Amino acid sequence: MELRHLRYFVTLAEELHFGRAAARLGISQPPLSQQIKILEDLLRVRLFNRTNRRVELTQAGLLFLAEARATLERADRAISVATRAQRGELGELRIGMFPSAPLLAQIGDAILTFRRSFPDVQLVLNEIESHQQTQGLLEGREQVAIIRSAAAPVLPPELRATELSQEPFRVIMRSDHPLAKRRKILIGELAQEPFVFYGDRMGRTLPHQVLVLCRSAGFEPRIGQLANGNATITGLVAAGLGIAVVPEAMCQLHHESVVSRPLDAVGAMTSIWLLRSSQDDSPLVGAFCKLIAKRRSA
Repeated sequence: MELRHLRYFVTLAEELHFGRAAARLGISQPPLSQQIKILEDLLRVRLFNRTNRRVELTQAGLLFLAEARATLERADRAISVATRAQRGELGELRIGMFPSAPLLAQIGDAILTFRRSFPDVQLVLNEIESHQQTQGLLEGREQVAIIRSAAAPVLPPELRATELSQEPFRVIMRSDHPLAKRRKILIGELAQEPFVFYGDRMGRTLPHQVLVLCRSAGFEPRIGQLANGNATITGLVAAGLGIAVVPEAMCQLHHESVVSRPLDAVGAMTSIWLLRSSQDDSPLVGAFCKLIAKRRSA
């Protein structure tokens, strides 16, 4: 049995007239009669009672009609799903990103626009530290990764990276801190300050970059407190436990007692990179990457 047999049957059941049904199907009447006969032979069931004056469904035909319609609807839905998936309108997109990535306007706007453009796509956003994301891409756990890296990341040949933006570092401190009166902070002025610093669970990228900045200025940061979350860093600074050097996006985690100032130092910048597999030709991946690249050039 083929789907066309069911389509012929349903059309004839709706018209109850071979001539009108054949016209709807765009075929002549003899092939329609032949296909209905083939269907009845396959089922070993009479679906229609035919006379010279009328065509009517048998009891078996009436019951078969509901099932035939449901089968055709499911088949049409399956075709639609496959077609929409090919166009990137359905499916799942898994994106790994560092914790503060959604605070960046370029990334947050891209996610929002993607969600609105593809409402039937399941968007899975995983908070993963930058150094773990390469393995996630290689193992297929993620399809796209958004990482921080001071320079172009060293990647296996099957992955490729695109630089999205550069983000300056800023110093956050209590509003009553003496340095809060300054328009910008020289890196050397932090040599005697206690730092609220990145804990082990906050990855390697940011702590390494801050250490390099401090060491380039000739000092080791005096770490007074470790924190394992962006909001925790801000809260501990507000509690007076020290200053912190953070990417600009983290300054959006506002606290009424905390202010931020630009950090004046060579290389006081972190880069944001988009990573994907060069073998992944998924239309969803392509759509998201195109969208975020558009935000980059805007």
